[in-house]
Amino acid sequence: MRLKNFTAAVLVLFACFYAAAETISLDECIERSLKESEKIKAMQESEEAAKSGKDGTVFSFLPTATLDAGIQWMKYKPEQGSMSVAGMSIPVSFPDKSRTLGITVVQPITPLWSVSYGYKSLETAEDIAKLQRELSSDQLKLQVMSLFYNYQLLNESMEILNETKEQLQKYYEQAKNFYDAGVVDKRSVLKIEIEMTKLEQQIQTVTGNTNLIKRNIGILINKPVDSFELEKKEVTEKNLSADNSQLEKIMIDNRLEYKLLEKSENISEYSEMLSAQPLIPTLALVAGYKKNWDAGGSQPENTLFIGGTLSWQIGFDWGKTAFDIKQSKHKKVQTRLENAATRKQLSLQLTQLENDVETKALAIEISKREIDSAEENLRIEEDKYKAKMTTETDLLAASLSLRSAKLGLLTAMYEHEVALHTLAITIGTEYGSITEGGN
Repeated sequence: MRLKNFTAAVLVLFACFYAAAETISLDECIERSLKESEKIKAMQESEEAAKSGKDGTVFSFLPTATLDAGIQWMKYKPEQGSMSVAGMSIPVSFPDKSRTLGITVVQPITPLWSVSYGYKSLETAEDIAKLQRELSSDQLKLQVMSLFYNYQLLNESMEILNETKEQLQKYYEQAKNFYDAGVVDKRSVLKIEIEMTKLEQQIQTVTGNTNLIKRNIGILINKPVDSFELEKKEVTEKNLSADNSQLEKIMIDNRLEYKLLEKSENISEYSEMLSAQPLIPTLALVAGYKKNWDAGGSQPENTLFIGGTLSWQIGFDWGKTAFDIKQSKHKKVQTRLENAATRKQLSLQLTQLENDVETKALAIEISKREIDSAEENLRIEEDKYKAKMTTETDLLAASLSLRSAKLGLLTAMYEHEVALHTLAITIGTEYGSITEGGN
């Protein structure tokens, strides 16, 4: 009685545990993985750092101000003197202390040209950091999506394997009855037992892979593997609705790699413009005000001034600047050529992804026909076996053929679904926009 009560309590605890386990959908898995990813968090910090660098450059457009405050005492009082102006002698007194306060404001004009291109470069660097984070996020989405659909594939595969297990058990009972009746020897029973053992091994492999995938997802979403269950999501057959020209246009307009290439070319142009700054004269506006509380003699009480300065550094360092300009031009051309080659590779990748989708769609049709053929062949072999017109070897081969065909169709369906998602995410669009019946 105590053992029964203990068993019942354990079952209740397990029931409560699984009832409390959270069921997570594909979208929730993606959202949580993006939130928990250390790599994405690090890239967000990089993006914020780039933004701070850009925002700090704004202050370079503003004038600089110098504030001077001074106070001095003379140790000995100076003697009175006089100053001759237009033949007249004017007495001049010198104060024994000096208290002054002055402010000077300088606004460079021509250097603002380089500051503006520096700001554009940093602004573009911020955009690149953001695009790189989004690109990493897309890669993580694909990883989670692939794991999620593989988990669903293995679960449905397990259902097929369990059906096969029941089927083999039926064959085993038939062969055992034939053996007990002396119609066949024990080899028929042993053949089926061997096949049942192989099936158990396959079931164990699928179970292990299922647990491994779930643990991997648990790591990505930062949750204990026993604290959640993955929502069941069966795939339905969908077709690619966009042709190659439509897909290429979507890719050119939306793909993140294309935007990164454009940003890199912009930076190379800004660098070329910045390299010419040392050859430009420096023009600056200057204004200031000085207050003297102890004015006397030639020292006025208030001074207000405004003006400008123009300077131009001419020297042998212009030779280095000329080579810097030449170097930046070559780097700009290099960037454009490399980006042109990359664009060709991206276009080729689109063709590969599109072919992958179409190939997996054909694999679905092939698997359907294989299932029809295998089901008919198994029906015939089962009837023949009941009438002892065939051997266990042919019967088991027919059963294995049907099982392989069903697993092949299941694999093709999920691989086709993942290929469609991969294509959509890669070219930067929604899944439903390139599929018939997609959502």
